[in-house]
Amino acid sequence: MGEIKNRRLGYGLIVCLLLQGCGFQLKGTSASGASQTLTDVAITLVSSQPRGELTAAVASQLRLEGALLDTESGDALLLRLGDERFEQRNLSLTAQARSAEVELTMTVALTLRRGPSDLIPATDAQVIRQFLNDPRNVVGKTEELRLLREEMRRDLAAQITRRITHSLNN
Repeated sequence: MGEIKNRRLGYGLIVCLLLQGCGFQLKGTSASGASQTLTDVAITLVSSQPRGELTAAVASQLRLEGALLDTESGDALLLRLGDERFEQRNLSLTAQARSAEVELTMTVALTLRRGPSDLIPATDAQVIRQFLNDPRNVVGKTEELRLLREEMRRDLAAQITRRITHSLNN
């Protein structure tokens, strides 16, 4: 019994050493973790929908990452967000020709500049979700759609923040 326990411990130790040797590390535990965040980075957020829900979600996500949202500084990064675009497309229909499965797509154009140079050239960030549509439950469908759109905005804001972090670390 003791021999089996020692063997398992030895195998576990070997696996740990192999994982360490190949560069595996848990997310957020790297030694250079400070360079992977937006802590104390000044960012000016310019949006075509300044009071929009997506703009608020991006601003909130940037603050959570430690960024300083700045409106006046000339040396701040300039993040430009375009209009939030939301599309809904039927993927399948029921026997009564009603929508059974729906694909939702939320897209926003963005650019990130530092002075005259583009850190992120004009590109789109996009989130796609699918949901099953019950044509007999219109009220539930409306609420589910509202919740999905909120979740998609949060995911889009997190995606934009990851892109900014990645562009600053390269």
